[in-house]
Amino acid sequence: MFTLNTSKGSVSISRFAGPFINNKFQPSLAALPATRKLLNPCTEALIETVQEASPEDVDLAVKSAQSALQGPWKSYSGKRRRNVLLAIATALEQNMLKLTALEAACGKPLEEAKYDIDEAIECFRYFAGHADKLHGQNYQTEDGFKSFTVRKPVGVCGLITSFNYPLVLAAWKIAPALACGNAVILKPAPQTPLSSLMLGELIAKHTDLPAGVFSVLPGGEAVGSAIVSHKGIRKCSFTGSGNVGRKVMSGAATSNLKSVTLELGGKSPLIVFADADLDQAVEDVFGAIFSNMGQNCCAGSRLFLEAGIESDFLRKLKARVLKVKIGDSLDGAYDFGAMVDRAQFDRVMAFIENAKKEGKAELLVGGQRYGDKGCFIEPTVFYNVDDEATLAKEEIFGPVLSVMKPFTSMEEVLRRANATPYGLASGVWTRDLGKAEHLVQELETGVTWVNCYNLCSSHLPFGGVKESGFGKDLGAEALNEYTTVKAVTIRA
Repeated sequence: MFTLNTSKGSVSISRFAGPFINNKFQPSLAALPATRKLLNPCTEALIETVQEASPEDVDLAVKSAQSALQGPWKSYSGKRRRNVLLAIATALEQNMLKLTALEAACGKPLEEAKYDIDEAIECFRYFAGHADKLHGQNYQTEDGFKSFTVRKPVGVCGLITSFNYPLVLAAWKIAPALACGNAVILKPAPQTPLSSLMLGELIAKHTDLPAGVFSVLPGGEAVGSAIVSHKGIRKCSFTGSGNVGRKVMSGAATSNLKSVTLELGGKSPLIVFADADLDQAVEDVFGAIFSNMGQNCCAGSRLFLEAGIESDFLRKLKARVLKVKIGDSLDGAYDFGAMVDRAQFDRVMAFIENAKKEGKAELLVGGQRYGDKGCFIEPTVFYNVDDEATLAKEEIFGPVLSVMKPFTSMEEVLRRANATPYGLASGVWTRDLGKAEHLVQELETGVTWVNCYNLCSSHLPFGGVKESGFGKDLGAEALNEYTTVKAVTIRA
């Protein structure tokens, strides 16, 4: 057991002895298994040492999944799959404090971590409602023939997630995959495997999911590459960087042309018009960029303000930033935590220092490491940012907001907002619904929020366009990612 002490109480958590395969933890099959030390980025204290999986473990997990798909899991009705998903949601709810602590120990503020667990629970419950309602369509096009379609599970699905929302991103993929009758091999990010490993333990204890249907393989690039290239895996869903996303596509193409869903990076524009409720817009913009310390694919990192409001808006925004309480994420007294690890800290600080030297932006607030211990970075705002500045073009994945030079017309701001290879999310603030509806149609993003931001409901599809990827997590549309459609014609 290891213990995490939070301001909500101490929790003791079972140690995870290795990869989770066949409903149990077991040592890696590698001749020399790799281990990873997981540190709390706020205190730099050791949380746990995890034994990582290997390509040999991937092969074992695939074979176990294939056996389950041809055996007991194949016979589960939609109703029974629904009950499995509901049981997972209940188990998560009953272990809320433990899961919250595991997520917060990765640098995420305690209240944000709790919100994430709530979202994961809701995701499993939402897709439970789809499990017994999968259907095809009937057609009457030719006399004497009956035509219809049926949905079939894809098969073994390799799911690869990012470090920023460990359990939420896993739930977004696991829930629809299981609802459709697939088997799942989950590879969590190497920095944040603990809540996913605990999910495996809870599924084994609290559901009747057959052995082999769900595996968790912690590890790095070697495990991810083995999943992508394995010919027994028919589907890969990946959340992460664009560079790795391209490797996933390449590996999928050269192995067995497995289908791929990619949710990649973003450089999301926030557009505030002069007629907006500025106080509300300031609060929304703050959350858009600084929730999870900016480690968010759809973080609103480029802010466009209509000419004439910039001074007032920046004054209010700076005051809001200065209210932040930075500290240990396991202590609920603090609302702003740390970068997930030292590598991410160094990467973000390099962007900040480069921006200071580049001379294409002015620093409004922040821009420094906070304290002398841990991976804390002050929430940082640059303003009067040139459209060609590095800050304006590259995804930073940290608490850094670029306030662009003001705009004077809708046509101008649309052109500038869309001038990026990314297309994940966007936000608009205005009281004029005509403006809002025009921007909703013209912004080149997969998600647009109006007078709010970063609200991801299970019933709405989530995913990007352009170099932010393709395919959808969440919503009924996610079912299309985990099923194949078979067309049938019968002579009457």
